[in-house]
Amino acid sequence: MSAVVAIPASEIHRVAIIDDDYIQAQTTGLNVEEANFEPFIIRADSRFERMEDLLTKLLETGSQAVLCDNRLTPQGYAAFNGAGFLALLYDQKVMPSVLITTYVDMDADESIRRWRHKIPVLLDRDSAANPEVLKRGVFESARELRGEVSVERKPHRTLIRVTNVDKETKEPILDVIIPSWNPKRAVRFPLSLIKQEIQADVQLGTRLFAQVNIGAEDPQELYFKDFELAPEPDSNDGLT
Repeated sequence: MSAVVAIPASEIHRVAIIDDDYIQAQTTGLNVEEANFEPFIIRADSRFERMEDLLTKLLETGSQAVLCDNRLTPQGYAAFNGAGFLALLYDQKVMPSVLITTYVDMDADESIRRWRHKIPVLLDRDSAANPEVLKRGVFESARELRGEVSVERKPHRTLIRVTNVDKETKEPILDVIIPSWNPKRAVRFPLSLIKQEIQADVQLGTRLFAQVNIGAEDPQELYFKDFELAPEPDSNDGLT
């Protein structure tokens, strides 16, 4: 595999566009041009069943970065979502990437949160229409893949408290409070983010430690990983 992650941001010229809606991809291409990049729209001759096949197609384009829509399944482009695909690129340090979605309010807590620690930049469709925001997102992603992690993205071992367990959804969803981030605002994520051996112990009131980027300003930017059960609360710690 020929990774391009180590190249300076100034050498990013071609940006690939992955989107199941070709009209939308063309609009993104115009924004990419306005940002002084060369756009390359990846068309699907048939549905991409495996992420590895789309990765091969991406590498063939000679691009140095990629913009990817999150919902790739509605029009049969792929059998997976964009967040999962960009997580693969992140793990393999293939190239800088930006995730774009029209449904940020609907997807941020579940399908995207699952992979958020491997997605340096998430833009809603309106923000992605701004060439300067788009360019900044590409460069921010490039810096993180080179190890220059921003304050907003750095993880910290953090105490969280479960305030609700929603089992009425397709998979159980947790609402949690992160006192060191914002003690008055709950955040959601799938129970499946927590390792299976402790999932049965997670219920209303459970306290956990996790790696969380508490420097994030917006809840959609928060990620959670490396969970562990926390000791029973001390009545004097102010967190009960």
